[in-house]
Amino acid sequence: MGNTVSNYNVIRVTPTLDATGAYADNDVLFNPVEIPAAVRGNGGCSKLMQISILNQNTDNCDIDLIFMQKSTNLGTINDAPDISDSNAEAANMLGIWRLDGSVVSASLGGARLSTLHAVSAQANQAPLLLQAEDNSTSVYVAGILRDTTPTFAADDIDIILHIQYK
Repeated sequence: MGNTVSNYNVIRVTPTLDATGAYADNDVLFNPVEIPAAVRGNGGCSKLMQISILNQNTDNCDIDLIFMQKSTNLGTINDAPDISDSNAEAANMLGIWRLDGSVVSASLGGARLSTLHAVSAQANQAPLLLQAEDNSTSVYVAGILRDTTPTFAADDIDIILHIQYK
Protein backbone atom coordinates (compact mmCIF):
# COMPACT_ATOMS: atom_id res chain seq x y z
CA MET A 1 0.00 0.00 0.00
CA GLY A 2 2.82 2.41 0.75
CA ASN A 3 3.27 5.15 3.28
CA THR A 4 -0.02 6.80 4.29
CA VAL A 5 1.22 8.59 7.43
CA SER A 6 4.28 10.64 6.53
CA ASN A 7 4.72 13.07 3.66
CA TYR A 8 8.04 11.36 2.90
CA ASN A 9 9.00 7.85 1.86
CA VAL A 10 12.16 5.91 1.05
CA ILE A 11 11.58 3.26 -1.61
CA ARG A 12 14.15 0.65 -2.63
CA VAL A 13 14.08 -1.20 -5.94
CA THR A 14 16.52 -3.70 -7.43
CA PRO A 15 16.60 -3.94 -11.22
CA THR A 16 17.72 -7.09 -13.00
CA LEU A 17 21.08 -6.66 -14.74
CA ASP A 18 22.83 -8.74 -17.39
CA ALA A 19 25.44 -10.90 -15.71
CA THR A 20 26.81 -12.53 -18.89
CA GLY A 21 29.52 -10.03 -19.82
CA ALA A 22 30.88 -6.51 -19.70
CA TYR A 23 28.62 -3.59 -20.59
CA ALA A 24 29.73 -0.90 -23.04
CA ASP A 25 29.31 2.86 -22.79
CA ASN A 26 25.70 3.86 -23.65
CA ASP A 27 24.27 0.35 -23.11
CA VAL A 28 20.86 -0.23 -21.55
CA LEU A 29 21.83 -1.08 -17.97
CA PHE A 30 18.33 -2.21 -17.06
CA ASN A 31 14.84 -1.94 -18.47
CA PRO A 32 11.99 -0.45 -16.44
CA VAL A 33 11.56 -1.53 -12.87
CA GLU A 34 8.42 -0.57 -10.98
CA ILE A 35 8.62 2.00 -8.21
CA PRO A 36 5.57 0.99 -6.16
CA ALA A 37 3.80 3.70 -4.13
CA ALA A 38 5.79 6.40 -5.92
CA VAL A 39 2.72 8.60 -5.46
CA ARG A 40 0.17 8.49 -2.67
CA GLY A 41 -3.09 8.04 -4.67
CA ASN A 42 -4.02 6.84 -8.16
CA GLY A 43 -2.80 9.35 -10.72
CA GLY A 44 -1.09 11.36 -8.00
CA CYS A 45 2.11 13.33 -8.14
CA SER A 46 5.14 13.38 -5.84
CA LYS A 47 8.58 14.97 -5.78
CA LEU A 48 11.76 12.93 -6.12
CA MET A 49 14.20 14.58 -3.71
CA GLN A 50 17.27 12.32 -3.81
CA ILE A 51 18.52 9.12 -5.38
CA SER A 52 21.21 6.83 -4.06
CA ILE A 53 22.67 3.80 -5.79
CA LEU A 54 24.16 0.94 -3.81
CA ASN A 55 26.52 -0.69 -6.30
CA GLN A 56 27.86 -4.02 -5.11
CA ASN A 57 30.20 -4.15 -8.11
CA THR A 58 32.23 -1.29 -6.48
CA ASP A 59 33.10 0.43 -9.80
CA ASN A 60 32.27 4.10 -10.20
CA CYS A 61 29.31 4.08 -12.56
CA ASP A 62 27.62 6.99 -14.30
CA ILE A 63 23.99 6.12 -14.96
CA ASP A 64 21.19 7.96 -16.71
CA LEU A 65 17.99 7.12 -14.84
CA ILE A 66 14.93 7.56 -17.06
CA PHE A 67 11.55 7.87 -15.33
CA MET A 68 8.28 7.06 -17.09
CA GLN A 69 4.60 6.42 -16.37
CA LYS A 70 4.40 3.18 -18.39
CA SER A 71 6.86 0.30 -18.37
CA THR A 72 8.42 0.49 -21.82
CA ASN A 73 11.72 -1.20 -22.64
CA LEU A 74 14.54 1.00 -23.93
CA GLY A 75 15.99 -1.91 -25.89
CA THR A 76 18.00 -5.04 -25.13
CA ILE A 77 19.89 -4.99 -21.83
CA ASN A 78 23.66 -4.76 -22.37
CA ASP A 79 23.15 -3.29 -25.85
CA ALA A 80 22.59 0.22 -27.23
CA PRO A 81 19.13 1.75 -26.63
CA ASP A 82 16.70 1.00 -29.45
CA ILE A 83 13.28 2.41 -28.62
CA SER A 84 11.07 3.80 -31.37
CA ASP A 85 9.82 7.38 -31.28
CA SER A 86 6.23 6.19 -30.87
CA ASN A 87 7.11 3.84 -27.99
CA ALA A 88 9.14 6.55 -26.24
CA GLU A 89 6.20 8.93 -26.52
CA ALA A 90 3.70 6.28 -25.40
CA ALA A 91 5.80 5.59 -22.26
CA ASN A 92 4.90 9.07 -20.99
CA MET A 93 8.48 9.91 -20.06
CA LEU A 94 8.71 12.00 -16.90
CA GLY A 95 12.36 13.01 -16.91
CA ILE A 96 15.94 11.92 -16.56
CA TRP A 97 18.57 12.18 -13.82
CA ARG A 98 22.23 11.50 -14.46
CA LEU A 99 24.04 9.91 -11.55
CA ASP A 100 27.77 10.62 -11.56
CA GLY A 101 29.15 7.82 -9.42
CA SER A 102 32.33 9.73 -8.63
CA VAL A 103 30.84 13.01 -7.33
CA VAL A 104 29.23 11.95 -4.06
CA SER A 105 30.38 8.42 -3.44
CA ALA A 106 31.68 6.26 -0.62
CA SER A 107 33.60 3.04 -0.99
CA LEU A 108 32.25 0.56 1.53
CA GLY A 109 34.74 -2.23 0.85
CA GLY A 110 32.45 -4.68 -0.94
CA ALA A 111 30.12 -2.01 -2.31
CA ARG A 112 29.95 1.64 -3.35
CA LEU A 113 27.21 4.07 -2.32
CA SER A 114 26.62 7.00 -4.69
CA THR A 115 24.08 9.78 -4.14
CA LEU A 116 22.54 12.47 -6.28
CA HIS A 117 20.53 15.18 -4.56
CA ALA A 118 17.61 16.89 -6.27
CA VAL A 119 19.43 20.20 -6.18
CA SER A 120 23.06 19.46 -6.94
CA ALA A 121 25.64 22.06 -7.90
CA GLN A 122 27.53 19.42 -9.89
CA ALA A 123 24.51 18.23 -11.85
CA ASN A 124 22.48 21.46 -11.70
CA GLN A 125 19.33 19.39 -11.32
CA ALA A 126 15.99 20.40 -9.86
CA PRO A 127 13.57 18.04 -8.13
CA LEU A 128 11.79 15.72 -10.55
CA LEU A 129 8.03 15.38 -10.33
CA LEU A 130 6.76 11.83 -10.56
CA GLN A 131 3.19 11.34 -11.72
CA ALA A 132 1.49 7.97 -12.05
CA GLU A 133 -1.14 7.02 -14.58
CA ASP A 134 -4.77 7.62 -13.57
CA ASN A 135 -5.24 4.03 -12.33
CA SER A 136 -1.88 3.55 -10.60
CA THR A 137 0.38 4.72 -7.79
CA SER A 138 3.52 3.39 -9.53
CA VAL A 139 6.02 4.88 -11.93
CA TYR A 140 8.97 3.15 -13.61
CA VAL A 141 12.70 3.75 -13.92
CA ALA A 142 15.15 2.40 -16.50
CA GLY A 143 18.89 2.93 -16.72
CA ILE A 144 21.53 3.63 -19.35
CA LEU A 145 25.19 3.18 -18.45
CA ARG A 146 27.60 6.05 -19.21
CA ASP A 147 31.39 6.29 -19.48
CA THR A 148 32.31 2.90 -18.03
CA THR A 149 32.42 -0.79 -19.00
CA PRO A 150 31.76 -2.88 -15.87
CA THR A 151 30.58 -6.44 -15.45
CA PHE A 152 27.72 -7.02 -13.00
CA ALA A 153 25.93 -9.77 -11.13
CA ALA A 154 22.17 -9.79 -11.79
CA ASP A 155 21.33 -7.96 -8.52
CA ASP A 156 24.39 -5.71 -8.08
CA ILE A 157 22.44 -2.42 -8.15
CA ASP A 158 19.94 -1.19 -5.56
CA ILE A 159 18.19 2.14 -6.19
CA ILE A 160 17.15 4.12 -3.13
CA LEU A 161 14.59 6.86 -3.84
CA HIS A 162 13.70 9.62 -1.38
CA ILE A 163 10.22 10.86 -2.25
CA GLN A 164 8.14 13.72 -0.91
CA TYR A 165 4.38 13.25 -1.26
CA LYS A 166 3.22 16.75 -0.33
